Amino acid sequence: MEVKANESFKTIIRDAIQEALKEINKPTMTIDECKEYSGIGRDKLMELVHAENSDFPCFRNGNKFLINKKKLDLWLEKVSEEKRIL
Repeated sequence: MEVKANESFKTIIRDAIQEALKEINKPTMTIDECKEYSGIGRDKLMELVHAENSDFPCFRNGNKFLINKKKLDLWLEKVSEEKRIL
């Protein structure tokens, strides 16, 4: 009985780790994922993605905005170096 429980627990842990790795390696983020990742509020992110002349690294997929994770990191560095106020 205990062996079966251990195998079940191992399967749950393995599946959770695999799912987390998929998320880490995902090249794009949604607005909500970007909010958690960057610490920038949802309203500010929405303002950035809708601004005409924004250099914010996003694109539209249908009616959903996606943010390029690598370009976001570079953008955050640039904003920080410029001491820009968002």
